Amino acid sequence: MSRKMKQIMLAVILMVMMCAVSPARKVSAEVLNSPQQIVWGQSYSGELEDAQNTYEYTFTMKKSGTFSLAIVMEGIGKTHTGLNYIKVSDMYDNEIYTASVKEGKGSYKAELLAGDYKLSLCAGFYTGCKFTFTASYKASGETRSEAWLSQNDEKTMAFTYKAGTTYKGQFAFNETTDIYKMKMTKNRYLNIQINSKIKEMNVVIENTNGDIHYIQTGVTPGTRKYTFFLPKGTYYITMTKGWPYSVDPNYAGMYTFKTTFTDVPKTTVNKVKNLSSGKLKVTWKCKSKATGYQIQIATDKKFKKNKKVYDAPFKNYNNCTFWDLKKGKTYYVRVRSYVKAGSREKKCYSAWSKYKTVKIKK
Repeated sequence: MSRKMKQIMLAVILMVMMCAVSPARKVSAEVLNSPQQIVWGQSYSGELEDAQNTYEYTFTMKKSGTFSLAIVMEGIGKTHTGLNYIKVSDMYDNEIYTASVKEGKGSYKAELLAGDYKLSLCAGFYTGCKFTFTASYKASGETRSEAWLSQNDEKTMAFTYKAGTTYKGQFAFNETTDIYKMKMTKNRYLNIQINSKIKEMNVVIENTNGDIHYIQTGVTPGTRKYTFFLPKGTYYITMTKGWPYSVDPNYAGMYTFKTTFTDVPKTTVNKVKNLSSGKLKVTWKCKSKATGYQIQIATDKKFKKNKKVYDAPFKNYNNCTFWDLKKGKTYYVRVRSYVKAGSREKKCYSAWSKYKTVKIKK
């Protein structure tokens, strides 16, 4: 026998041995080569065997919302009936949601941003089934829909929020943060009301200058109200999940927030009284939301002549005394409250009260 013939026979024997050791697996060409584009409400069926065989489908969320999957499985004689997992991933194969599936009927939901996605149904070792599923989609109704390639999760991408309006947002599985940009046209208290069923959220409010910074953690389900004092300027409102990277459905879903405003509380002069030796005592009404008060006296209505100013730096302080006033002169008295804000404790004042007058007779 020639050397060439021996080589041919050896090659044939090796091929037979390889086939005996590794029998060919039955694999659907549909699984590996042509993932189907899901049509909402249409049924899809297939059969999965063990050894990690996979069916893949693609789908598109035109707007952010909820992806729902209703699936039915039947046994095919394997040790276990079911799927090793179903998985939703983005088009870069980043896993967003995964769940194991058992025999019978099951339903699964994933909160997702707008974009293109892939659904994978995978069998495990000694596991298989016949399956039929139907997928559906419901838009979240966000005031402004987010896409996974264009999120408002950075300040440069913040959505513009008009102060005083109601905004509807969503926390999807593939996001952790929503940022909104807002302008305050005057010094005011911002009252923010948050409504959600999300297990826990956090809120941060900060201005572009960096000297105003509030943090509210542990915002739980229901209606929650918070108040922050904000001087005139531009602000970022940052909403984050309480557990940022969780795909637990309890940390995803819809929320709404709305804002209202309260001006720096205006106070009033209660009483002015001429004491002995050119002294004048002023009392005023305290305000719970004030930090302190400024009192002015002068000998003219425009408060320019013989003006004196007193600063009362405590919100519960309600009187002061002026000295060395001119006998026979009539003094005009007014007061205003203020709130200290930010790391620099900037004083933000209310409007002045109506003035009262007193003549120095002593």
